[in-house]
Amino acid sequence: MRVILPILACILCAGIVLATGTNKDGFLAGNAAAQWLPPFFWAGVTNLGNTSGAFCLIAPTLARWPRCAAAALLTAPFGALYTHLIKRLADLPRPAKVLPLETFQIIDSQLSWYSFPSGHSLTAFALAGILVFCTRRWLAWFALPVAMLVAFSRIAVGAHWPLDLLAGAAGGWATAALGCTFSARWRFWENLHGQRILAGMMFLCALFFVFEDTGYPRGLWMQYLLCAVGIAGALHALWRPVASRAQGTS
Repeated sequence: MRVILPILACILCAGIVLATGTNKDGFLAGNAAAQWLPPFFWAGVTNLGNTSGAFCLIAPTLARWPRCAAAALLTAPFGALYTHLIKRLADLPRPAKVLPLETFQIIDSQLSWYSFPSGHSLTAFALAGILVFCTRRWLAWFALPVAMLVAFSRIAVGAHWPLDLLAGAAGGWATAALGCTFSARWRFWENLHGQRILAGMMFLCALFFVFEDTGYPRGLWMQYLLCAVGIAGALHALWRPVASRAQGTS
């Protein structure tokens, strides 16, 4: 039920948006409401949905729940396939291609095509799903609101329609379930060698993210913060891996 219900909720909401024809109006209303907060805030929040940023966020869990990093690694191919395949097949225009530019706010990047689904929303909900499925259920109270905020930031920066967010959220939750299922079968994350490989990969990903152009220069503050979190989390896991601590060694 933890897998099915959120996906059904997204499908239901998408059905309501389609039936009422409120995709455009919902975007404009959400974008206008978001202008109560400064652009640098939304640019930073949207960087949380960057794939490299998500790996940085998962790095600190290595020291306690190494399965999360393994699940994230296994989820990534499913998420990429879901997002890019549907984007190319649908080839739908973004708000900047449809609406007059003076009617809404665009923060930093003006994007025109490949709107459906939202990749940032997928990443945010995939990360939330991994934390819910692989750690403690109480984390849902934190992970899900953050994922929803990241998804909404795509409206705030003028990049996506509401339907894009719902499709991305459903895809993210579903691919997280797949990643967690495979991580339960391929338990390479349980041994010391596997944990060190994961920590090394997280470290390289965080290092790469320092130089990545996300398209949101006003969100650099979040990008650099995520890099610091990812590097610190990976180094801590290399120094104190779970298997090593369980044996009482350094």
